[in-house]
Formats: sequence, C-alpha cells, structure tokens
Amino acid sequence: MRLISALILLVLLVVPARADAQEATPIPMTPDAALGEMRQLMDEARTHVDDARRYAEDASSFLGIFEALGLSVTVGGALLAAFGVLRLLSAQNALTTTREKMEAELIRTRQRFEEELSRKEAELDMLNQQLRMQSEASTRAAAEATARATLALSLLPLGERQYRAQDFDGAIQTYKRALDLADNNPVTHLRIGYVYTQSGKLEEARYHLNRAMEIEPNFPNAMAALGYVHRRIGEKMPDGLEKDAMLNEGEGHIIQALRISPMLIDDDGESWWGSLGGLYRRRGQVDQAINAYERAALITPHSSYPFSNLALLYMEKEDREKMLATFKRVERLAAAETQAEVDNYWAYADLLASQLALGKAGEAEHALRSVIDIAPESSPYVLTMLIDTLTRLTKALGGENAAPYIRSFIDRLREEIAEREERQKAREEVGS
Repeated sequence: MRLISALILLVLLVVPARADAQEATPIPMTPDAALGEMRQLMDEARTHVDDARRYAEDASSFLGIFEALGLSVTVGGALLAAFGVLRLLSAQNALTTTREKMEAELIRTRQRFEEELSRKEAELDMLNQQLRMQSEASTRAAAEATARATLALSLLPLGERQYRAQDFDGAIQTYKRALDLADNNPVTHLRIGYVYTQSGKLEEARYHLNRAMEIEPNFPNAMAALGYVHRRIGEKMPDGLEKDAMLNEGEGHIIQALRISPMLIDDDGESWWGSLGGLYRRRGQVDQAINAYERAALITPHSSYPFSNLALLYMEKEDREKMLATFKRVERLAAAETQAEVDNYWAYADLLASQLALGKAGEAEHALRSVIDIAPESSPYVLTMLIDTLTRLTKALGGENAAPYIRSFIDRLREEIAEREERQKAREEVGS
C-alpha cells in the first residue's frame, strides 16, 4: 500500500514536468524517436520506482522506529504521569501532615504565649501592688521621719533653756529625747556634747561631738568644742607624751574651727579664741595666750571673760600696773553682766576675782555667795575653775603673805565642792 502510493506520487511529479517541456518546445517527433523516448521514460520510471521502493522500505523502517518511540513516549509519559501523581499525592499528604503539625504547634505556642502573658500580667500586677505598698510605706515613713525630726527640733530650744537655768541633767535628758527621735542632727549632738562638757563628763562629750563631726565634717562649732574637750582631758593627764599629744589634738581642732569661722563663739556666748588662749597658758606659752585672749576680747568686748584672763597674763609678764587696770575693767564688765543675767555664774566668778585682785574682800563676799547659789550642782567644774583662778591670782599678787584674804575664799569653795559631792552620792544611792 505504501509502495503504490509512492509510485503514484512519482508519476504525478514526472508527467507534468514532461508536458511542460513539450509545451515549451513543440518539436515534431518520429515513431522511432518517440519509442526511444518512451523507453527512456520507462527506464527512468523504473529507476524512480526502485528508488521509491527503497525509500518506502526506509520510510517503513523509520516509521517503525517512530511508532516504537511513540509507544515508548506514550508508555513513559504514562509512567511518568503516574509517578508524578504519586509524588504529588505524597507531597500533598506530607504538606497536609506538616500543616496539621504547624497548626497544632501554633495552637500550643499560642496557648503557651497566653499562659506566659497571663503569668507576666499577674507578676506585673503583684509588682505594681508591691510598689504601691512600698510607695505608701515610704510616704508614711517619710511623713513619720519628718514629724519626728520636727519634734526633735522643737526640743532643742527647751534643752537650751534648761541649760541656761543650770538644769544640766534636765537639758541632757531633753537632748537624749531629741536624739531618739532623730539621731542624725549634728546640732543636737553638739548641744548635748557641750552640756556634758560643762558637767565634767568628758568622755560622753567627746562621743557626741565626734558624732556631730561624722554627720557634718566641716561643722566648726563641733570642731572647736571637741578641741576644748581634748584640752580638758589633757589637763588631767600626767606630764608626758600622751598629755602633749592630747593637747596638740585639742589645739588642732580649735585652730581649724577658727580658720573656718574666726568669729566663732560657744554656747555661752564666749569666743573660742579664749579656749585656745587657755591651752597656750597651760603650756606656758604666755605670748601666744595673750594674743589669743586679745583676739577674743575684740570679738566679745562686753564680756569679762577674756579680760580676766588677760589681767593674770599681764602679771606673768611682770606688768602689775596693766594687770590692775585690766581687773578694774573686768569688775565693771562683770557687774554689768550680772545685772543683765542674774544667773550668769561665770560673770559672778569674774566679779569675785576682780574684786579680790583690787583688794575689795568685803564686796567679794556677795559675789562668792552668788556663785555658790547659782552654780549648777551637776557641774563642779565652775567651782574648780574658780579655785584655779584664785590660786593664780594669789601667786600674781605676791603669794599668800601679800594677799592672805584670798585663802579663805579658796577654802570655802573647796568645802562647797565637798558638800556637793556628798549630796551627789546620796542622790545616786537613793536612785539605785
């Protein structure tokens, strides 16, 4: 079938070509020529038929190859399609499984997140509540601290009035109450330290003055008062290096305080230059002592205290005339002070010393009684200091032979001190 089709196709291709050639050159042909040409055509046709058969066989072979390839492609495509479908189904199943896992994990994650969020919110609420409670507690504590500090400050004037009235024990108790309310007030520690000093309780005084310095390191009032306490402690120590060290420490504190505030005065209204002068006098540094007391006199010109000490120092410089002139000034100033403050026992002590220096023993009797009457029971320091002053005065005037009347005053002061000590022991025994 394939061969016949090929021959027909060949004849159709050849005949039109010959016809076209004849039409192009219409030459008359003889029978022999026509027979020869026919034979030639038959040979050519035979040749073409052979070629066609060969081509047909080749085509048939190629067609078989293509049919085989087509079948292979068809079968392969089907196999591939089946394999792809299986892979697709497997991928879809895996995707579905993964999606389900992801959705489940997402649900679990959301649940954990919500649980964690709830827990954090609860913790935050608790923290806010704690902070609110702490804030309220801090506010209450601050309010209470403010109230306590205010009450403590209100006690300071009371303690000062008690000290002025020579009620040293009452003043100490008031200041202790103030410290119970607010222990961080350097002024309270200064005040109680000063009262302890005047009461002769020097270790207690040193503790509170050091405490004031801890709270306020550059507090000149506490600094000078601490120096004075060290001076007092050193005066009671035996001669030696320890005493010198204590006095040197006292000097350093007072000088440092005066560098900060040269016009500084103590709770009795006296210049701290006088305390420095007293330290120099006890060391035998007369010129330095005179200089210090003169500076004190410039700061407190209406006080008899610096002039009383200057008078005795002038006598140590063998200037008797200047000593007596200065004692006259002391008498005038001390008398004015006693009239202004009837309970100023220091002024009465200066008045007593000046009157004895000027030979007015009769008038000095009134001053002595006043000193004994108003000097605080809890402070023997006032009377002992007065005995020291009268002893120095006796020496300055030329000894007991030159001023024998001074001895009786000293003896009476000593008797008063002994009686006070006995009364103090009796009070302590009753209290125990």
